[in-house]
Amino acid sequence: MQMKDEDRAFFSKARILKDKNYDGLFFFAVKTTGIFCRPSCPSPVAKEENVEYFNSIFSALENGYRPCNRCRPELNLEYHNSYIHGSEIVQKALKMIFDGYLNYNSIQNLADRLFISQRQLRKLFIDCIRLPPVKIGRYHKSIFAKKLLTNSNQPISEIAFASGFRSTRQFNATYKEIFGESPSKARKNRGLSSSGKTSFLLHYKEPFDFMNILSFMEPRLITGIERIEDHQYSRTFRTDYARGWFSVCDSPENSALELKIISDDIRCYMEIYYRVRRMFDLDTDFTQINTTLGKDELLARGMRDGLVPRLPVAFEPFEFTIRAILGQQITIKAATTLAGRIAGRTGASCDNGYPEGLDYFFPIPEELSAASLENIGITKTRQQTIRTVTQAVTDGRLSLSVSQNFKDFRMSFSALKGIGDWTVNYVAMRGLGMKDAFPASDLGIIKALTSSEKKPVIKEITETARRWRPYRSYAALCLWSIPDDKE
Repeated sequence: MQMKDEDRAFFSKARILKDKNYDGLFFFAVKTTGIFCRPSCPSPVAKEENVEYFNSIFSALENGYRPCNRCRPELNLEYHNSYIHGSEIVQKALKMIFDGYLNYNSIQNLADRLFISQRQLRKLFIDCIRLPPVKIGRYHKSIFAKKLLTNSNQPISEIAFASGFRSTRQFNATYKEIFGESPSKARKNRGLSSSGKTSFLLHYKEPFDFMNILSFMEPRLITGIERIEDHQYSRTFRTDYARGWFSVCDSPENSALELKIISDDIRCYMEIYYRVRRMFDLDTDFTQINTTLGKDELLARGMRDGLVPRLPVAFEPFEFTIRAILGQQITIKAATTLAGRIAGRTGASCDNGYPEGLDYFFPIPEELSAASLENIGITKTRQQTIRTVTQAVTDGRLSLSVSQNFKDFRMSFSALKGIGDWTVNYVAMRGLGMKDAFPASDLGIIKALTSSEKKPVIKEITETARRWRPYRSYAALCLWSIPDDKE
């Protein structure tokens, strides 16, 4: 969708100043060259009468423009940062498309998952983005394929299928139509040395404190599944199509995290790529969050240089749900130990060739249902809760989709025996990445809100937290980060 006329002067100024703070918020295209760029592009400044502005990368591509080879907007920016606004349904659909849902499912399947008709879904997309979902999926697959062509040495035929195309012929035709060159020519011109592995740069908006996230994650690592070593996070994974492991480290010179994926099936790459982005909270716009929460004197004590901590979201929601149940009323260390024992007893073992310390895959619901939890230190009551929740996930009574709303999740999860308010909010917050969950009964939160040795009751904490809506998950992170004056 093209920018409104009244916004043109504003974006023109950002373009002329090459302000990188607006990278991703809009794109500009030069009519005389047929190229579109991000605002900070180092190319000479084009005359205003030759410039056209767009809200999204999709709109620029739809209007026949091709990405600039200098600023590489299709490789250096993420769609989540672009100026797309719409209904909650559109946002959910976009998240599913970006995760690769349309690679192996139809538009009708997508509409069914969202409980609306295909016609209604198309209308919502046209109203909000001016493009139907099928075109968004087409451009998304092509851009992801370009990332693989640039960053991996995988055969072009495999890249085609990993990006969701049904055939190499379809891939070649679509790619050439969008980017003006064949995939083989794009690979030839990439100018990168061969690494033997597939790696991606997951760009973030600075400042980004990678070490702070690692320090939060480290005491919560599940032995045999995850590890942190030499400032690098690694873990095993299984998807519907693949098994393998990945590692993530910081690349501050590129303002990005470097993700390396090693797997037995390239079709998992798109899913892993976007799940890791969520995991490190790379796509949240903190402008309003910092402003809102920074006005609170107490929360400000848990911020660094006026910045709210990022929300570390679990890679695997089911795994985290079990981890949260184990953590009910015991220490982080104890819960982590028990989770490691479950993985060692019930999860599948990794093959030879995995890094030291990555020994298991966390059990899927069916494996956990069939396994014994006796004699590993879990109480009978907790064992039953794990079985109840696992069965609910298996038979569909409990959804762990990251696209659902909090109200629906709370209703289905809290209906299960053994699940209280803390578990519901903690899983919503860190398991599903919901931004307005708040575990009011958490001991760390109670401690942060205690003054003069008087502990507030849960009702008082809940009432206090209302002023932090709709960012209560980040408020919880701030409270957890407040330094202990006594210590």
